[in-house]
Amino acid sequence: MNPEIAERFARETANHEMTVRHDDGLYRHLQFREPNSFNWFELITVPRALIYRSSGTSHVFSREDDMFAFFRGPVGRINPGYWAEKLTSGRDGIKKYDQELFEQQVRDHVAQAIQDRIAPRGISRAIRELLENGDITYEEGARRELEDFEYGAKYQVSCTCDAKDEFAELHDAEMWGWRHINEANAQVRHRTTHKRVDGFRFYDLWEWEFKDYDWWFLWALHGIVWGISQYDSKRAELVAAGAVAG
Repeated sequence: MNPEIAERFARETANHEMTVRHDDGLYRHLQFREPNSFNWFELITVPRALIYRSSGTSHVFSREDDMFAFFRGPVGRINPGYWAEKLTSGRDGIKKYDQELFEQQVRDHVAQAIQDRIAPRGISRAIRELLENGDITYEEGARRELEDFEYGAKYQVSCTCDAKDEFAELHDAEMWGWRHINEANAQVRHRTTHKRVDGFRFYDLWEWEFKDYDWWFLWALHGIVWGISQYDSKRAELVAAGAVAG
């Protein structure tokens, strides 16, 4: 999961060193820093809480007495969805609008509509133009583009003489010519009517999620797991050397 963030974390912490500022049961204070650098983070625990602090962001989690036991696991593996539920505050700030996620969801939705044969011919080009030229660099603009999008609307025109046809625009010259020809036939009483048939639109947009976890939050989760592993390794060395009790 999130291999690019895991790789980034590994690269940016390759020279980090751990300093144990306090270690008394469930009360811990660990600092991880690259020498002569402002790139650092800390793990602080008290019963039922883990505090993550860094040069970029801070988070507080709460789940069980020993939060190291809660987060402990293989380095490189995190569980953002479940762990986010354990934040005591600031949950709304851990996700950001993701333009790539937006574009992928739109493409997937349209691809399914094409497969289900409910999308009009030419829809792929219209969607490509929306993604290339639409104001989609921020969430409000992206949602507005989808709300306003419509492709393939048409007008069905019929005459009392049973003549029927379809046109893309109500003011289409061809349509008015069609009406003129039918209404000009004096041998039959003609009266034409039209109705608009909606084109392809996006519905239930309130259900669409265009946010993904911010990289700072994912980086923090990797930091927690990695930091605990560093602490466990150091403590195992001390236990083996008889410096601390197991």
